[in-house]
Amino acid sequence: MHNFYKTIIVFTLTIASIPAMAQEETSTPEPYPSFAGFVTNKFWDNWEISADFGTGFASFSSGNLGGYGDRFGLNGELSVTKWLHPVVGIRGQLMGGNYHTVHPTGGKTAWNFMFAHIDIVSNFSNWIGGYKEDRVYYAIPFAGMGLFASNRHTINYAFTAGLLSRFRVCPSVDINLEIKGILGMSSLNPVSYSPRGRFLGTGNVSVGVTYRFGKRDYVRPAADCSAENLKYLKEAAEAAQKEALAAKAAEDNLKTQLAESQKAAENARQQAEQAAQDLADLQEQHVMDESTPEQCIFFNNGAVLSESEKLHLSVIADQIKSSTADRTYTVCGYADFSTGSYNYNIQLAELRARTVYNYLIGLGVPAERMTHQGMGRDAQPFTARGNQVVIIK
Repeated sequence: MHNFYKTIIVFTLTIASIPAMAQEETSTPEPYPSFAGFVTNKFWDNWEISADFGTGFASFSSGNLGGYGDRFGLNGELSVTKWLHPVVGIRGQLMGGNYHTVHPTGGKTAWNFMFAHIDIVSNFSNWIGGYKEDRVYYAIPFAGMGLFASNRHTINYAFTAGLLSRFRVCPSVDINLEIKGILGMSSLNPVSYSPRGRFLGTGNVSVGVTYRFGKRDYVRPAADCSAENLKYLKEAAEAAQKEALAAKAAEDNLKTQLAESQKAAENARQQAEQAAQDLADLQEQHVMDESTPEQCIFFNNGAVLSESEKLHLSVIADQIKSSTADRTYTVCGYADFSTGSYNYNIQLAELRARTVYNYLIGLGVPAERMTHQGMGRDAQPFTARGNQVVIIK
């Protein structure tokens, strides 16, 4: 019995060392363990159903007759799993089949069993390596308990633990390799003789397939912006879209008029002058001075500028270039420190500040008139979550 448990431990440690070797290199995992920062999934999301077939043997803690080869039988398993999180889930499994026991009178006695149990499962690969949807191999240790019944009306509690190895075939199908042990009282084996040990243990290996249904992936929460910020972003996007459509229509109209007559060219020139005056009026209303000392550029989860924010920066660039030459500006980057590690958010805040700084330089703003820096946890502009922002001061 002791040799059996030693064998299971060695095999489990060997399997657990595989994940880093069995992954695809097509994407980068999240930069920190996936125990925080995820939206809680809905009830019908992240379900799995599995069917497996395998073999196993049962042994008393002492007093066994015959060799290990005399105790093997066949078993099958049906499982339903609900993942509450990329790392933690709950599994219900119904296992049935038979084992063999060598009787003192000679010969082997086959006895049937049924084991219904609930397990806590943990995706060890997501926990240690970071959440990655296209990972090829998953190491999933589990432990649980349930009711074990034999064919002679013996029912009692039993405990189980083991390692489930998953190999991803496609987004909805996995191949399973499950290794587990079951521990209970010796009375679970209906073949009774004296002396026999107090406990009964089993070792089982099975292979099968898992189908994943419902929503299969996980997402991190979007920025928690205030209602005022969301309204501003919506209005800015709508205004930018209207301005782009109006500019395109004016350009087409100008080309037609220039081709038709000099009069049309003069009209187009007057329209262009009026448009320039309108733009100057708009810039005059939004010049950054003591009355409006700050401008905000919002990000989603990363450090990539949206199209609406690029339009916003083009207006800011014109404002800076039209201001007095002795005025300088500081580009301050922030991050949401309520999720993720401290070091990661410090780097993200600096990256956002540098992204805006470089984009303004690309629009013709002199580099000597600006500085940039990433701000820490104690310098957040908003009291609630949603500090994915760069502020130009």
